[in-house]
Amino acid sequence: MKQLVENILKTTLCKLVTEAVLEASCLQNPIQIEVPSAKTHGDFSCNIAMALASRLKRKPREIAELLQKNIQDSEFSIEKIEIAGPGFLNFFLSPKAYQKSLEEILKHSTFLQVQVGQNQKVLLEYVSANPTGPMHIGHGRNAVVGDTLARLLSKTGYQVHKEFYVNDYGVQIKTLGNSVDYYLKKIFFPSQSLDAPPEGSYQGIYLQELVEAHAEEFKPFVGDIAKLGKAAGLHLLKKVKEDLASIDIHFDQYFSEFSLYEDDQISKVLDLLKSKGQIFEDQGAVWLKTTACGDDKDRVLKKSDGSYTYFTPDIAYHKNKFDRNFDLYINVWGADHGGYVPRIRAALQALGFDAAKLKVLLIQMVNLKRGAERVQMSKRSGTYVTLREVVDEVGSDATRFFFLLRSASAQLDFDLDLAQKQSSENPVFYIQYAHARIASILRKGQAEGFVGDEKYFSSLENIKLPEEFELIQKMSEYPEMLKKAALELEPHAVAFYLMDLAKLFQAYYSKAKQDVRYKVLSENKEASSAKLSLLFALRKVLRAGFEIVGISAPEEMHQNIESFS
Repeated sequence: MKQLVENILKTTLCKLVTEAVLEASCLQNPIQIEVPSAKTHGDFSCNIAMALASRLKRKPREIAELLQKNIQDSEFSIEKIEIAGPGFLNFFLSPKAYQKSLEEILKHSTFLQVQVGQNQKVLLEYVSANPTGPMHIGHGRNAVVGDTLARLLSKTGYQVHKEFYVNDYGVQIKTLGNSVDYYLKKIFFPSQSLDAPPEGSYQGIYLQELVEAHAEEFKPFVGDIAKLGKAAGLHLLKKVKEDLASIDIHFDQYFSEFSLYEDDQISKVLDLLKSKGQIFEDQGAVWLKTTACGDDKDRVLKKSDGSYTYFTPDIAYHKNKFDRNFDLYINVWGADHGGYVPRIRAALQALGFDAAKLKVLLIQMVNLKRGAERVQMSKRSGTYVTLREVVDEVGSDATRFFFLLRSASAQLDFDLDLAQKQSSENPVFYIQYAHARIASILRKGQAEGFVGDEKYFSSLENIKLPEEFELIQKMSEYPEMLKKAALELEPHAVAFYLMDLAKLFQAYYSKAKQDVRYKVLSENKEASSAKLSLLFALRKVLRAGFEIVGISAPEEMHQNIESFS
């Protein structure tokens, strides 16, 4: 509907330019349409008169009056236009405009299709946890934000490749091997085993259970730390995949860090940087000139003892990514990696790549709570609550939706008690109940003889209540919301939108208790048909949003909650 007002203004400006009332340059000004905070200021507001004032050297209010007088509205979509303040144009839409918008939502499949991506290829890397233990809730938030972003980008015209970078080489895998070796010796060679696990080793029931379950497979490798680490890592990665599948997250590729060493990509990237004059030696170590590319200091690539820093394989991995020729690269990282972003961009620039193609979404930490009490420990992992424990307790839908209740840049309190409540306090239950309630009314409508295809409902002139107009306006915002969320990498915006839409519907539905005009099914068949059309459109938009955030759209929910509003 915002587009409708914008088109009317564009047509009006073109008319005035054609008639030589305004200069042609006026058409170059972007038209910004906003939704006023107060309904008394109209459905939409525009500041175009102020924007044109300096160009035309005329008073904003004078320009606003000129536009108001010459408005081109052949569809009679505008009921009235008021001029406010120094020259704001406030538009009040006619019922016909809302009815037409509802018809477009119902009849045109393209309404839900946003093509902002123009088939650009995106490599989206997220989670990328070490395969040394169960996924914790921090990994879970990263996974859900990343997966929701992948769904959002796919729905807005991008080709998305989803990738998990497996850190299966280095200190963490050696530590895993030592840990497995300890528990293995306790089983087969108790007299040789240590009294306590090695310092810094991975502990927790999960590791003991892993060794016990695969003891015979691991036994030939007792004392071979590298092989034990690799073998255990493969089993733990399988568990990671199972945990991700429990919340419907799947990857196109699991990229192994070990393969970078196996294929000699590490030394090759060092040779390339050397040939470009981007590295130097100092005190026996090899350094990258990252300061020349915007970093705050130069970074070590190879220590004086000959070992690589963490930075070096990361550079090789990002070179591998950019060599695959995507249009955009997105990393979803924990907020503790924020300082790492400029050095990776500096390395890409040093390699000759366009570092601007790399976008990094930083995820803040999660606090797990039961009401006011913080939950910190898990017997299974030894130190933290696992993602699987949360999913088993509250379910996949609540897990996914609660991770989207705040922007990725803000810390999140995940309330386990609230996630299990079957009441309007629980956001995911609230929006799913709205969908189930709509589905129930539509079934009743079909039982009473109304055709079940939204294309054939009619009598839209009976849509005339203010709350119905609010619902239509909110639904009409769906494509713009998707576009903005995709361009700004804000998948949580879809969850916020769904909550707003569900709230408007529940308020509308509740009014029927006091006012018969709000009853969907009544003796007035034409009014019922129109209201059923409205509910078909609502269900259509809710389902589209549910698909992006990755939750189910239940047709029935047996709880009878009369307190929804």
